[in-house]
This record gives sequence, C-alpha cells and structure tokens, in this order.
Amino acid sequence: MEELSAFKKTIRNLLVEKIGILTDSDQSHLKKQAQTLGLDNRQFGALLQEIHLSINWDALRDERQGKDRVVRPIHIFGIEVRSLEKLGEVLYKNRVKALKYLEDAVFLKENVTYLSHQNVDLAMEMMELHGSERNSEKRFLKICYQLNANLPFQVGEESFSTVKELLDRGWVGQDFFSEIYNTFAAGHLQIWIHRCFIDLINILPAGESFRDFLYFVYTIDPDYPFYVENELFLQPGDLVTRARRDANFWLPLLATFDHGLLSIWLERRGMGEIISKFKNYATELRAAEKKSEELSRNLVQKLLEALAPDMEIPDLSVAAEELSFLNIQNKALFHPIVVRLNNKGFVRATVGFDRDVPGVWISPKNLTLSDLGGKESVTFHLNVDPSKLIKDHLYTISLQIQTDYQSIHIPLAIKTVFPMRAFMLCLLRYGGLGTIFLCIIRLLISWAYNGNGWLKPQLVWNNISAQVPSNHLVYILIFIIAILVPLLAWPRIKKIEQI
Repeated sequence: MEELSAFKKTIRNLLVEKIGILTDSDQSHLKKQAQTLGLDNRQFGALLQEIHLSINWDALRDERQGKDRVVRPIHIFGIEVRSLEKLGEVLYKNRVKALKYLEDAVFLKENVTYLSHQNVDLAMEMMELHGSERNSEKRFLKICYQLNANLPFQVGEESFSTVKELLDRGWVGQDFFSEIYNTFAAGHLQIWIHRCFIDLINILPAGESFRDFLYFVYTIDPDYPFYVENELFLQPGDLVTRARRDANFWLPLLATFDHGLLSIWLERRGMGEIISKFKNYATELRAAEKKSEELSRNLVQKLLEALAPDMEIPDLSVAAEELSFLNIQNKALFHPIVVRLNNKGFVRATVGFDRDVPGVWISPKNLTLSDLGGKESVTFHLNVDPSKLIKDHLYTISLQIQTDYQSIHIPLAIKTVFPMRAFMLCLLRYGGLGTIFLCIIRLLISWAYNGNGWLKPQLVWNNISAQVPSNHLVYILIFIIAILVPLLAWPRIKKIEQI
C-alpha cells in the first residue's frame, strides 16, 4: 500500500513538473514501475487520468508562468520558458545575457510570436518598442516590464515591488537615496512606473534633475524627511534646532534653498506662502548688496525666523545711556563703545548720527554680531577732530544703532574749548628751541670772527672793506644755515603738531 502511495506521488510530481504534458519516455518509464506493482496498462491509464483530474491546472499555471503558456517550451539561457511573463522574468534576471540577446530583434521577434500563440500584432508592438529605444539599458527595462509588469525594480542588490517601498528605503542613508536618484536621472525608474503604476504617471515630472526627483518624492508623501548633505531632518523645526547649534551648518542650509531643493519640501508641507515671501525678500536683498558671507548668514537668520515664527529675535544693548564730552581741547578723541548681543542669533547693525557734523564720525559703521561666531560683543569708536569744530560751541546729536529688529538712540554732547594749557606749553617749547638756535648762530659767529668784539660801527659806512675778515665765506655759510634750518624744520613741526 505504501509503494502504491509513493507511485501516485511520483506521477503527480511529474505531471506538475511537466504541466500535464508527459513525453513518451515519461509514460514508458511509469508503465514499468506500474507493472512492478501489479498494474496492467488499463489500470495504469485509469490511475494516470485520476491523478491528472485531481490537479488544479488553472491555479498552477497562474502560479508558475501565467495563463497563456504554450505546450512546447523554448529554452533561453538554460531555462525553460512557456509564457511571455516567464520570458520577461528570465531576461530581467540575466541582465548581461539579455543585453546581448536584445542587440537585435531577431530572437525577440521569434520568441514573442511563438509564446503569444502567433499573435503578430503583439510581436509587431514589441519590435516597435525595441526599435524606438537606442539606449541598451532603457531598451532592456522597457522590454522586460512590457513582457512582465509584475517584475520588481532593482537598486543595487535590493529589489522592490512598489514605489512606496523603494522610497521608504531611501531614508536609511544618503548613499542609497543617491542611488535611487541615479535610476531616476537615467530614466530607469520612470520606465518601471509607466508600465507598472499607471496611477503615478500624472505626477511624474518631465525633467530628470534632482529637483524633479524631489518634486516626485514629496508629491508621493510630503511627510518624508529631508537631507542636508548627509544629515536627515524629519521636520522643518529640526533644521532650526540644528542651525542654532552650529554656524558651519548655515551655508549648506542656504545652498539647499538656493538650489530650489528645500523649497520643494517646505511647499509640499503647506508652507508655500512663507517660502514665497522669503524668496522675494532674498531676491530684493541680493539685488541691493554684493555677495558676501555676511549677506548669506543674514539670509539664513531670516529663513530660520520664517520656519520658526516664535523664535526669539536678536537683541542688542549698549552700556552707555548717554555720552558727554564737554572739554575737548587740541587732542583728537578716540572713544570705544561696546555693543552686546543679549541672546542667540545673527544680526547686522549700522551705526550713525541723526545729523552729520564735520569732524565727528564713527569707525566702523557696520557691525556684525553672532553668538555662534564668537562675536557676542563688538566695539566701535567715536572719533572727534577738534580742529574741525567751532570752539566753545555745544554740539548735541544722537548716536543711532540700527538693526532689522530695533533702533537704539544714545544722546551725545560734544564741546571743544581753546587749548590754553597746550598753547602755553607749545609757546614755551618752541620759544626755547628758537633761543637755543639763535645762541648757536651767535657762537658760530664768534668762532668765525678773529677780533675781540663786534664790527666797528664808525667805520662800517666809511670803509666797509676794511671791516670784512679774510674768512668771509664762513659768514656766508652761517647765514645760509640760519635761513635753511627754520625752513627745513617747519614741515616736521607741522607733522608733529598736526597743523
């Protein structure tokens, strides 16, 4: 009894393997086994028919190779093929050989015609598809998916049965996400979608750029995260948190916005109006200013404020509530003023006066403060040149520190007075120098004169030649020195005294 059960199982397995079509050799071999069990040809035939009827052939065909399988198979790459679906599967799984197979349409035409039960229209359709694509990789995928729409999509070593499953896998790492994009840029992903996911065709963009890819991804699911370089962010607020911790993150973040990548993600999340306003602001600011790192960081600060409206804005303070300088004499004033950033953020400030006063100015006029850049406080200087101000006149002006968020006004009083003390010291200094110079000239004359006194006045006009010494050239030299020394010293005096 056990031997008969084993024989029935053998017949069933062989029928399943051959899809119900046994060769003469198969039947001859089974008859010999039946004879050893005491079954004649009639009993063997009845048993074979009974087992054949017990098998659900429709379900088996659907499971194995499709409904339209042929009785006599063809062999491709050592594999038995009985349907168009199986042909597509064999080609897909043997890419290198399939590319060779598809170099011309000879094999494909014959195989499709045979496996489609001589459906010439279908064969012509496949030939048209083959001839319309010159790129071998795209042609390979188009034909495979045309033959079998249930084939998966492969990225690297992994296969995916749905677009959602594929994109979900992309958030495991930037490298794999880039591989998915590469298939999109090559047009391979679109081929799979066009054949297997007709409902997604309408949201496929026309282009193949990275922006087009992100548009497609976030149209599929706006709640997908976002990559900035190799870092993944689940929510827009995570960008703000990250930026407020690291100044090095600011410029890469702005680059994703400038390339139109970040705006796609944010717009798909319902922040289109906010992003539109920021784009207009950035365009106007860039048109008015030259490109610089400070400008870029200022734009990031505004972007963070747009993403997080409740974020604390930068706040500045100055220690001095008012400034008064009422006794400026001859020395120029160079007074430092410290501005501090009281919280987090990046801010640019412009320093100036409510009205211009010649001889009073600020250096520098433009300030930049940032808690992340190590510039939580900066110093600028109030400069006063008393030579350009009216003496004993009181100047009252307002020192203004202006930012995009606040305006600080500091009252400033300036008065210059006549520098009496400096004048007296200068008079004594140069009077002493003049006296020393005249004494030196007198000593030189005494040295040059051989007599015991001055020139005799009573003889000067009667006989001038008798009064001129023989070394009169020395007198001429001393006279030249007396003239040149003051002339040469004057530029030096002007520089020292800032005349």
